[in-house]
Amino acid sequence: MDTTPSKNNEAEKMQKMYQWLDTVCTELDIDPDILAEVVPHLLNLTRDVAHGPSRPAAPMTSFLLGLAAGRSGTSTDDWAESTLVNALHLQEIIAKNYPEAK
Repeated sequence: MDTTPSKNNEAEKMQKMYQWLDTVCTELDIDPDILAEVVPHLLNLTRDVAHGPSRPAAPMTSFLLGLAAGRSGTSTDDWAESTLVNALHLQEIIAKNYPEAK
């Protein structure tokens, strides 16, 4: 029996994720366009934190990135840029200190 996740299953998971994120954006009055830039980076960072420093630290790291983004400016461009810069910086730290994360 093949236990490898199918591409259709992964695509379905991503579709459900984006549906949920659209709902969250609507409920929290957030421009959903910000997601296009940051989702891939946040998913990679969350994976690296979960496989490196600590699984429970993964969602908390995303929360802290959100706080940092909120302090970075008032536009969605500022938030997206802050999130990307900080996510990449944290991934560099993880790569250096937690080689098992990859």
